[in-house]
Amino acid sequence: MRVLAERARRYLDDLCIRNPRLGAVVSLVARTAASASRTRVVGLAAESAFFSLLSLPALLLGLVGALGHLRPLLGAETVLGVREWILELAATALTTDTVDTVVTPLVDDFLAGAQGGAISVTFLVSLWSGSRAMNVFIESITIAYGLEELRGYFRQRALAFVGYLGGLLFALVVLPAIVAGPELVRDLLPMTADHLHLAYWPGVVALSLLCLVGLYTLSVPVRTPVWRHLPGAVVAVLVLLAGSVLLRLYLDASFGQVTIYGSLAAPIAILAWLWVMALAVLVGSSLNAEIDAMWPTETTATARAEIAARRHARAARLVERREKALQSVAGEEGEADVEPAPENDRPERGETVAAAVPTGEEQRQEGEEQRQEEEPADEGAETPPSGPVARAGEG
Repeated sequence: MRVLAERARRYLDDLCIRNPRLGAVVSLVARTAASASRTRVVGLAAESAFFSLLSLPALLLGLVGALGHLRPLLGAETVLGVREWILELAATALTTDTVDTVVTPLVDDFLAGAQGGAISVTFLVSLWSGSRAMNVFIESITIAYGLEELRGYFRQRALAFVGYLGGLLFALVVLPAIVAGPELVRDLLPMTADHLHLAYWPGVVALSLLCLVGLYTLSVPVRTPVWRHLPGAVVAVLVLLAGSVLLRLYLDASFGQVTIYGSLAAPIAILAWLWVMALAVLVGSSLNAEIDAMWPTETTATARAEIAARRHARAARLVERREKALQSVAGEEGEADVEPAPENDRPERGETVAAAVPTGEEQRQEGEEQRQEEEPADEGAETPPSGPVARAGEG
């Protein structure tokens, strides 16, 4: 793998030299793939999909209750249209008997405004789980930009809560418009009735781009131009469309005829689609982050420099603490080396005096050693005579 990576890097460097524009595009794609792998977009998309699915029933019930209180403002036909849309959505995930016996009476009670306490509880559940899913997006986008140290945990959670609440208000406005919009356009502009369906998908794409750009702008900790988030939003929409088509083909092949999943097939399909949607959002954010890394703005470059300075100062403090700890340990070891012997290991006073005074036997041995040292080296040589005898011989 290292050899292949090294070859790919060399090839990319050569390509950038030969064709700078094409090399920049290829480098951007490679950096985006590496960033997506580094930030674990697949696992984070699964986490976001789970919390989104968990918040979906509570979200729909909360919206239904809110629409029930807004019936005089929106009109009875719009509210009934939203009711039919919710029941059709529930029919795709639940059995017909469950929809008829559980979902329909519950939706009708919420629309009638008879479940105020239940609306409050479900709305709180929706806020918690939905804001948790929103927090996954915000945290992933912040990490992709390398600016995770500019925003604390509580500030990020508050931002996720506000962002999710804003999304609910946006859905509360857009959902009736989607339901009642076609009929309203037909009434106002009858000549467009035959061509109204042509504007459906362009409208969906434009609305998706608007939501994605808003999410990316909200998630980056520093202020950036709005147009800088358009490339990632476009890629996210393309990934979502392609992923939806592939997912539809897979589901048709797996669940089209006889399936072992039974009634769980629809919830699994919804969860898989939510995963594809979250994956598309995170891939688009990775692309925007790498574009900013290759061609940074002044605000993001300043923020990254500030974070680098903080990390350097933190590392310097850690090194200083380590050196002080090592010096303290070395000083304690030196003091231990020069410490006097313990009281138990010291000799008694009488023993010390007795050892210092030599005995008679020791004195005799020392005298013999001294006499042996004073004797001449050649013990076999005769001693010359002395006195009168020696002088007579000489004469």
